[in-house]
Amino acid sequence: MSNWIPITKSNLYDGKIAALIDACDTAALAAGQANRSTGLIQGVVNDIRGKIASCQRNRLDVNVAAIPSRLKDLATRRIIWALKSAVEIDPTEAEKIDYANDTRDLNRIASCDDVIEQPDNPLNSSTEMQVSSGVTYKAGRRKASSKKMDGLI
Repeated sequence: MSNWIPITKSNLYDGKIAALIDACDTAALAAGQANRSTGLIQGVVNDIRGKIASCQRNRLDVNVAAIPSRLKDLATRRIIWALKSAVEIDPTEAEKIDYANDTRDLNRIASCDDVIEQPDNPLNSSTEMQVSSGVTYKAGRRKASSKKMDGLI
């Protein structure tokens, strides 16, 4: 099995989550509005990838839909949360606890306290982060100088 797996609408479309995906894609859509679930799913994946990229030791997979395979259940829970929110369904108490625990776990990854599996196909540099639109962003360090700071109060 691969260290990282893609999280997409098609591989989530099973059981309990299928009904939520359908509800999100059909409820309260304006005429001509695209399905919302695909964007919500990618948004959760982007959030997870952003937390992973926060730790400089971590690398991201070139596939913008991929996350570490051990985070699939966490991603699924967060996607269910996002889908329920989109169709205005309140989360259960258990889901609230899971969300808080998942947030804690992602923050541990971001702060380099927890190690994640490195991707099979990593981006070329640990300072690059690829986002869902396929654009590669190269992080840089902004430096303050007296000239740049002149006039700021």
